[in-house]
Amino acid sequence: MFLDFDGTLVDLAERPTLVRVPQHLKDLLVSLQSGLQGAVAIVTGRDIQAIDLFLAPLLLPVSGVHGLVRRDARGTIHDQRIDRGLGELLAERLRSFVAANDGVLLERKTGSVALHYRARPEAEAECFAAMQAAIAEVDGVRLMFGKMMVEAMTGGVSKGSGIAEFLAEPPFAGRVPVFAGDDVTDEDAFRETNARGGLTIKIGPGETLAQFRFDSIAAFHRFLASLAARLQQAPNRDRG
Repeated sequence: MFLDFDGTLVDLAERPTLVRVPQHLKDLLVSLQSGLQGAVAIVTGRDIQAIDLFLAPLLLPVSGVHGLVRRDARGTIHDQRIDRGLGELLAERLRSFVAANDGVLLERKTGSVALHYRARPEAEAECFAAMQAAIAEVDGVRLMFGKMMVEAMTGGVSKGSGIAEFLAEPPFAGRVPVFAGDDVTDEDAFRETNARGGLTIKIGPGETLAQFRFDSIAAFHRFLASLAARLQQAPNRDRG
């Protein structure tokens, strides 16, 4: 099972640091991890360190920054594709724009930079233009567009590529993948999971490649709780 974080497991917040993780969600993830014999991973646009802070003391496998960095089930970090100077370069180019636009937030990640404008939705076009200008003449960079967010990062990776890498390793290899997400940044993961004969779940409204949909995070939590209970009751041969 592969799970997006913001908008899928937790409610979106005005600022990324203001997200709240209820204890029952942590307990649910522990139960799912046990029931699926470790085959649960977070697939997110956030840094791995941010996910660890939110889910502490739980440490799950994580594909972070839209597939740019990954921690496998053994705890090994895969980050060879990161251009560590890219974030500083783009952040420097964007600082004056952010300073001149109250409510627009600059988020630095490992190998990427994002502009959040949830507090200033009317600034969407200006944020897009500022990011386009920031990546001018920078090779190998692409833009990702999400809910009230635009992000610049190294090209050639996605949430879908992160899932593909997990599926080549234990405890995920040879199993039917399930991915749940809520945003346009999750469509690559829906596509990859569908192509592998898996199940895909969209949280909330919007056009999607996902096969199934839940109207709310709370409804998805209830589904996960039901699944976790069934897994705990099933014999090992029926799991996965």
